[in-house]
Amino acid sequence: MAAALSLVMSQTFHGLCTFHIRRNFMKHLGNHYKKNSDLPYMFDACMYEIEEVEQFNRVWEAMVKKYNLENNEWLFGLYRIRDKWARCMMKERWTVGIRNTRLSESLNVAIKNHLKLDHDLVQFFRHFNQVVDEKRHNKLIAEYEMRQKLPMVGLRQTPMLVHASETYGYIEITRRRDVCEFAVMRYDGGPERIVVFNRNDLSVCCSCKKYENEGILCGHALKVFDIVGIKTIPPEYVKRRWTKRARAGDCFDR
Repeated sequence: MAAALSLVMSQTFHGLCTFHIRRNFMKHLGNHYKKNSDLPYMFDACMYEIEEVEQFNRVWEAMVKKYNLENNEWLFGLYRIRDKWARCMMKERWTVGIRNTRLSESLNVAIKNHLKLDHDLVQFFRHFNQVVDEKRHNKLIAEYEMRQKLPMVGLRQTPMLVHASETYGYIEITRRRDVCEFAVMRYDGGPERIVVFNRNDLSVCCSCKKYENEGILCGHALKVFDIVGIKTIPPEYVKRRWTKRARAGDCFDR
């Protein structure tokens, strides 16, 4: 598949399904598990959590050394193609946040629930169309609710949250003419992010790379917009595929 994509769709990024990687990890390294072993947690951190290449390499080397996995061929082969599954290598890849193939697999399961081994071709397509109609009906209901209802807000702006945001919000670390750098982090802790803001074109770039990866601005960038007095999201950062008008015509934005 990877070879075919490189020829037919040369601009397309081919990633590996994290669900299947995790299942193969259990298959190939299950005999290394011990009571209170942190091997799966170290591996999960490399795949899902770590965002810097240097930290990824340190944790990976520590994991391999701790569990004597230097000669494990499966793990060595997986490391060679880490750019297809490790979060730190995929931050700037356009994946819209999809890291596994469960979307297609859920459709396969839905189809299998309506099929039997003795069905002929006509019966297959009859049941297949039934599954498609159900999916389209559910999508219409979801679209109607999205257009007619307001989104649920999880947290209210309580005095405590307002005070926390005012106290722990950000630090402006550099200013070069019209370009400013901000260090932003959550008021309750977490990793520090560097957000670069350009006052000339109102462009913003965050070190977490959520916008480059999913097409949605992160909270760090939104915080900086609020700091500099921009109260609405600039239109160039609104991907039509995430709006209520996503189905109104073709969508090619990235």
